Amino acid sequence: MRSVLSLLVGAAFVTAASVAGAQDLSGSVPSSGGSPTVTGGSVTDTTGPTDHSVVTGRFALRYFGGVSMPSLSAMGMPGGNNNTLQTVGARYWLSGMLALEGGIALGVSSGSNEQTIQSGGNTRSTTSDDPNFFGVGIHLGVPIALAESKHLTIAAVPYFSLHYGRSAITTGMGDGTTDNTLSALRLTVGANATAELQFGFLGIPQLGLIAQFGLGMSYTNGVYEAVVRRNSDTTRIASSDFTLGTTFGPNYSLSEIISGSVSAVYYFGNAPGR
Repeated sequence: MRSVLSLLVGAAFVTAASVAGAQDLSGSVPSSGGSPTVTGGSVTDTTGPTDHSVVTGRFALRYFGGVSMPSLSAMGMPGGNNNTLQTVGARYWLSGMLALEGGIALGVSSGSNEQTIQSGGNTRSTTSDDPNFFGVGIHLGVPIALAESKHLTIAAVPYFSLHYGRSAITTGMGDGTTDNTLSALRLTVGANATAELQFGFLGIPQLGLIAQFGLGMSYTNGVYEAVVRRNSDTTRIASSDFTLGTTFGPNYSLSEIISGSVSAVYYFGNAPGR
């Protein structure tokens, strides 16, 4: 799903760039004064400014990927798999070496199931709810450029993310009516090595694809509560989980590598000197 979203975002940006006259990036270095403009041409062309220098000082839209959050489905309740919070945000290169980036995640879901049984000329229908879910999160990073070529930038990106999710459902009936909730908090700290390929050789250096791998530490804490409405009897289960590992490693299929490690980025604004 994440790879499909990244590719769709990239395709949308390519289309927008090709039809917007203001985004025309073809050109050459001015003969006197002014800032250099960007040329398209061969992917092997190394003349003129680098794509990275063109987007320095611009805001960019970036997709950061998804974070899976525990939900009541993990406690044996109906409702499918854990909920995933998708994070989208912005990046800004303060200089050719240093950037700031941040994203926000938001997710809301609910659902129900209806079962109809026909027997002996009688029809009986039953309806059940899936757990509802609400989640929110933030992602903060500091890209540091390490190497730069005409269309490729290598960077180290230390980052921090914090996500919260809550799911709830009411089960039973009569004296057995019970309110079930699960609240979870996930904290992640790590650093990625990234390779950003920009499409200046196609005349659109604003568009790029970022491939990344790295090391991260994640701590997840979850609290499940079941409260019987009749007498307020409460069952409470708390759990925690700590993981340390690479964000890209062996035994991954190609689709998993792409969905977890490749994302799109788009920088707004015209080329210098245009």
